[in-house]
Amino acid sequence: MTVVVAVRKDAGAVIAADSAQSDGSMVVPAHFYRDHTKLLQCGDCWLGSSGWSATVDALESIVRGHGAKLDFTSRAATFESARRIHRLLKDEYFVETQEDKEQPVESSQVDALIVGPAGIFEFESYRSVSEYARYWAIGSGKTLALGAMHAVYDLLGDPLDIARAGVEAACELDEGCRLPMEHVRVDLR
Repeated sequence: MTVVVAVRKDAGAVIAADSAQSDGSMVVPAHFYRDHTKLLQCGDCWLGSSGWSATVDALESIVRGHGAKLDFTSRAATFESARRIHRLLKDEYFVETQEDKEQPVESSQVDALIVGPAGIFEFESYRSVSEYARYWAIGSGKTLALGAMHAVYDLLGDPLDIARAGVEAACELDEGCRLPMEHVRVDLR
């Protein structure tokens, strides 16, 4: 369980996340972990992911080992990177890709939100890729964060303040999200 948010406004963008981890119904606060970050650098982009902890760990390993081959500079490039990540998750990390027989494609079992100089991108577990003009969120606290960011987007000028509103709303009301919040700023092209 988690919340990751991304906000772009004017020439800047922010990606932010809560810091809790979950183990079934137990939520483990950040101070229990030596490294509680949910934000991962890949070149000049930052990724925040949600999903099973095993697939999040695998994504981190993929970014460390194959990051130079990943490209998040456009929706099309992000899609190709999501395809590469999926193949690695299956072939090298043995991720179980089947969820049910009604799904159109295999699941990567991980969702990611990306912020970089080109903007905000998301790839979902089925490798659907979206680009966002203002803000977006993923994870269990997604709808709460989206509502809070919607309420303040036109009122606040700093993307960090907007992101903070989203993460704090999710942490207040979603049982799987906890403060403290971490964030990274990125300059947009």
